[in-house]
Amino acid sequence: METVSLYLLVFVLGLRHGLDADHLAFIDGQTRYNWRMGSRFARWVGTLFSFGHGGMVAVTAGILGVVMKNFSFPAYFDNFASWVSIISLFLIGTLNTYNLLRTRNNNEEFQLSGLKGKFIPKVAKGTTNPFLIILVGALFALAAETVSQTAVWSLAASNSGKYTPLILGLVFMFGMMITDTIDSMIVYKMVNQSSKLGQAASRLMGWVIVFLAYGVSIYLAFTFFNPWAELDFEIVGIILFIFLVSSFIFVSVRSKRQNVEINTTN
Repeated sequence: METVSLYLLVFVLGLRHGLDADHLAFIDGQTRYNWRMGSRFARWVGTLFSFGHGGMVAVTAGILGVVMKNFSFPAYFDNFASWVSIISLFLIGTLNTYNLLRTRNNNEEFQLSGLKGKFIPKVAKGTTNPFLIILVGALFALAAETVSQTAVWSLAASNSGKYTPLILGLVFMFGMMITDTIDSMIVYKMVNQSSKLGQAASRLMGWVIVFLAYGVSIYLAFTFFNPWAELDFEIVGIILFIFLVSSFIFVSVRSKRQNVEINTTN
């Protein structure tokens, strides 16, 4: 039963990790670029990115499960990873708030912004090469918070079986691929909308990311100094997944209705 719970936990972590602001920012930008270039991979950017990201996580989990059975990270490493996440999320919230307000005042189209994407070479920021998108996803997995999170459940599963950490990595990847695929499909639907609906949906997603980034950052900082206040937030991953699915359905239905109205008018 404990093993089943661990698999479920890691799957939900994958769902939630797929909604990382840096993931969404990269997928948003690449989907728009591939759509403009007429790439057949436009709606599958999220799938490609999460395949590379999740694949690297799975490999890392497998290696850690083998070599770290009698090893544990020093306390300062966990503290370092925690504060990297706290500061990064706060900066992401601030950056996207600034962009949301700026684009509203200038009547420009809003696009999500992340921090990790700032370090990606320009050649990878605008590419229709699916293998390059997979590679960037793999590079994103090398971030401190991703490695530390992977290490935690890899060590927790190291006594369950030789291949359990690797399987958990694949489960994590599967969860992440679901949310990232849905995200790229939503963006694909948005850019196919020339109406205000697509822009409104994009801005709504932006404010959701701002709310989550600030909320999680403040929560992590507070519980760092007050461990007694920690709550079980795994349900958040499921709620956000439902939100993504609902957004996809909403944009799809409205898109079909507008196309019908346009064809009727013509």
